[in-house]
Amino acid sequence: MFIMDRKAICFLIAFTTMTFNAINNACANNQNIINFGGVIIPETFNKALHDGMNIPLFIHLNNAHDNKDDQRIGRALILMDDNTLKIRRIELERHDENAHLNDETSDKLIDLTDVAFDQHMEITLNNNAFLHLNFQQLTLQLVIKPEALATLLQKHTAHMGASSGKKLSSALNYVLGIYSNQTPDGDNNTSSYLSLNEALAMREHHIFVDGTLYGMGTAHQQTAMYKAMYERDFAGYRFAAGMLDTWNLQSLGPITAISSGKAYGFSWGNNANSTVFDSSHSVTPIIAFFPSAGEALLYRDNKLLSIQNFNMGSHEIDTRGLPHGIYDITVEVVVNGKTINKSIQRVNKIFSQNTGAGIATGWQIWGGRIHMNDWYPEEGNEKKARDTTIIGVSSSGMLSNSRWMATGYNYNSLSIVETNLSLPVDDFLNINLQNMASSDRSWSLISNMSMALPGGFSSIWVSQEKTNIGNALRRNRANNRAVGLSLNGNMLWSRLGSLSASYNEDRYHKSHYYLVDYAQPLYNGVFGSLGLRLGVQRYETGLYSNSSSIQKYVALDFSLPLGNWLRTGMTHQDGYTAANIAVQKTYDEGIIRNVGADISHVVSGSAQGHRAFSGGAGVRYESRLSSGTVNVNSGADGYINANLTSSGSIGWQGKEIVASGSNEGNAGIIIRTDIEDEGQLSARVNGRAVQLTGSRNYIPLQSYNTYEIEIQNSKNSLDSYDISSGRKSSLTLYPGNVVIIEPTIKQIVTVFGRIHAEDGTSLANAPINNHVGRAQTDNNGEFVMDVDKKYPVIDFYYGNNKRCETELDISDARGAIWVGDVICRGLKSYASTTPTEFNHAG
Repeated sequence: MFIMDRKAICFLIAFTTMTFNAINNACANNQNIINFGGVIIPETFNKALHDGMNIPLFIHLNNAHDNKDDQRIGRALILMDDNTLKIRRIELERHDENAHLNDETSDKLIDLTDVAFDQHMEITLNNNAFLHLNFQQLTLQLVIKPEALATLLQKHTAHMGASSGKKLSSALNYVLGIYSNQTPDGDNNTSSYLSLNEALAMREHHIFVDGTLYGMGTAHQQTAMYKAMYERDFAGYRFAAGMLDTWNLQSLGPITAISSGKAYGFSWGNNANSTVFDSSHSVTPIIAFFPSAGEALLYRDNKLLSIQNFNMGSHEIDTRGLPHGIYDITVEVVVNGKTINKSIQRVNKIFSQNTGAGIATGWQIWGGRIHMNDWYPEEGNEKKARDTTIIGVSSSGMLSNSRWMATGYNYNSLSIVETNLSLPVDDFLNINLQNMASSDRSWSLISNMSMALPGGFSSIWVSQEKTNIGNALRRNRANNRAVGLSLNGNMLWSRLGSLSASYNEDRYHKSHYYLVDYAQPLYNGVFGSLGLRLGVQRYETGLYSNSSSIQKYVALDFSLPLGNWLRTGMTHQDGYTAANIAVQKTYDEGIIRNVGADISHVVSGSAQGHRAFSGGAGVRYESRLSSGTVNVNSGADGYINANLTSSGSIGWQGKEIVASGSNEGNAGIIIRTDIEDEGQLSARVNGRAVQLTGSRNYIPLQSYNTYEIEIQNSKNSLDSYDISSGRKSSLTLYPGNVVIIEPTIKQIVTVFGRIHAEDGTSLANAPINNHVGRAQTDNNGEFVMDVDKKYPVIDFYYGNNKRCETELDISDARGAIWVGDVICRGLKSYASTTPTEFNHAG
């Protein structure tokens, strides 16, 4: 169906607003001009009305003296049918700043279909509202009394509304990691994990199930269940009941004095889900140094938790996927298939429930039974597994601009209090204090300070922890301190570089290390950029035996146009020096998004009989089903290691089960377009564009959020689609909610050609029809019209509603196609044929 553009509408407004007498004098001899509603309608305007025209819909209070306060609330499709003007349909557009209609009036508007205007150009909806068409200005007004408006309440709380997920649905996220190391003797060591996170929901009710399978396919295969819990968080109150791993008790508040095990119980309180700050990273950064490209393997309790790949340099480990709490992890740095560094580092992730300015103090009451696993302290006697009752209360809130949390709980004959205070000072300094005290004289003091100096060229962070353990608490002692800084000299002078440095000391494990990394830009121009990088790390430990290691590197980085990247440099470690070269190529589209390779060659020093060459290659991929990385490396000592990471999600509702390569949230939407041949559309989700391919797509989204979704044509596709309904949606999603969006979509192809009768005579100046609109042939029977690809039939009505048609072969068409000469079957000859007006627009 043809939609008139803005220039055409402006032309028609100017044309039709001429005085009645002037139009009558100018067109007195034209028999094709129609007088409708006191306005003379030219032939072209009459044809446009027969094809259908979209006009804006405004809301207008009945006692307003002018239109300056009118607000646009949607659009209406008007149509001329047998000299009767009708409304075919109305689409409402919601704007938060506009007035809102009550449900009765909104439903009346949406239900309007093929309703004719009366002689006054009006349609009555109810006693409080009617539609009025200003035919000269081509605008439609909804004239209302105040009773037709809904009361729009101001938001005094952060509570979300009702869920849009009215049916049973689920969102499943998965992460797969596999690491394999083969020795020169042919022995193979493999570690792996498969984590599954399932949220099953009905409206605001949801069930969480989290578990991980470790060591798949090996003799040491283990299965661990971390969460099986029912939850309802709605209208400012949260109730939960089920099983939690003690790692996950951090969702209740600062609870760090419980060893590993399982908790079975409940919690209830007013802590709702609207996060003020990101608590997904460790407060104390976990830093690893890489003299060459390699992997970081993270272990806790001898279980592989994460595999992360890094290039040469010092990097902060991504701790978002690690559980909350205060605990030690082993960070193993592997370069060229060989472990060059293994350190114990402290993760400090305190879960922050929802606090913010203006929000009431949060509280939760919780309790149940916990099963504590066997405890093997680093010093002292082993403590056997046992069950015990636990009960506690947690609270959080704001004091001035400071955020605080506190928890008090009792278990295993211990009474424990923990607090957390975050104190921002101006805009550049933040201080965080964490404390724990137990009735067995255990205590912990942790302080963290981060400071960003004015000017944006420097930042400093300092962390210190002192933990002393009594005779009953199942937690290790700690005595750590760390300091780090970063200097960005480019803010002062473009030729200065950037420096980052850190120092960590673990007095309990008698180890310390420092690292320094410096980057200097040398050239930046049309041919790319060139930079210099220097780095050094020294690690010493004396817990079991005095040992130390040092790694150094110097490198030149080349960043070239079109996603090309090259690095060459020298690395010194283990008494020998090696030359390195690494290349990478990135892609903006396709499944393969990054390809890289690196080669290392020993140039001096003793390689202890190892091979002179080593290296590896890697690929990062993104597909509709999964995303991840594949890396293979061969070390100078003959070791070969490989790793694979893969992640994704699956959304389910009713008969629809759709996979996605993203797992960014535990809710989502399934968009069912029924597009064939891998056609492309685009979905704008809260302003973010997401490409849609094929007939079904699943987009995982963060829960406890409201989304505005609009289906659009894709800028990456030659195809054109008419989205006649279901184009816009507004959804509120809770965990596990998966909502199906089913827009009505027609794939449009612009067709050029000539049409003839069966005897070869041209259908000159004939009105032809299609499933989506109309067109007029010229003197030679040539035409241009949009055609629905699913219904590629053009027809022509003549005589006493007789009909001929031609079916076009446009199955392979994209965007536009020339079909040449086509025959209208059913019409012997066009000579002396009288066209019949027939509305065939769908």
